Order: sequence, then C-alpha cells, then structure tokens
Amino acid sequence: MRGISMRNANRNKSHIRAASGQATVEFGIASVVFFMIVFGTVDFGRSIFLNAQLHSAVRDAAREGNVGSANGYRVNKTTLKTRIANAWNSESRTTKPRPGLTNVTVTVECIGRGGCISPLTLTASSSVVLE
Repeated sequence: MRGISMRNANRNKSHIRAASGQATVEFGIASVVFFMIVFGTVDFGRSIFLNAQLHSAVRDAAREGNVGSANGYRVNKTTLKTRIANAWNSESRTTKPRPGLTNVTVTVECIGRGGCISPLTLTASSSVVLE
C-alpha cells in the first residue's frame, strides 16, 4: 500500500473547504426565499384574522344598536364606537379589548339627537400596524 503524499492531502482539504463554502452560499440564497414565503404566509394570515375581527365587531355593534332602537331606547354613538374596540361578555358583564382593533376609525350615522334610532349605519376601518 502506498501512503498519501502531502500534495494530495492538501488538494483534498482545499476541495472540502470549497465545497463547504458553496453549501453556505446556497443555503444563504435558499433561506432568504424560504423565510420570505414563511413570514409572508404568517403576515397574510394575520391580516385575514384582523379583517374577521373587524367584521365581527361591526356586526356586534350594529346588532346592539338595532336591538336597542327596536326596544324603544336610544343607543349612544360613543357606546357603539367602544363596542367595536371592546368585546362585551354578557355572562360576566365585562368588556375586554379585541386583539388588533386598538386603532379603529369608526363613524356612526343615525337619526336622533340624544342617541341613535333606526336607520343605523356603522362604518369602521383599521390600519394594520405591527405591534
């Protein structure tokens, strides 16, 4: 058996270093694309969640205004605006903030001086801000 000469051993080491450098560059390129897809998917899911939260909040506030005016009392515009930002728990009779709806812009259009009576129009919009 012949031993490996020093010249061949150095050539093999430089080949290994070049291959590991190539793998590092390939990983850097592929990981950027991978992480863009992953974080883009997470951000898209978050925007859909916030849209569903806002839709549900407006529906709850509109129902409260409609039921209140149908029962003969006037609903305060401020109450309707706070119902969009805060969820009402009827069992514990408390409110808690809705996630992601702290910066909601709400307009309430209705007939009545002291409060709202039918017809009632609620419009809400939210700018998605990373918190």
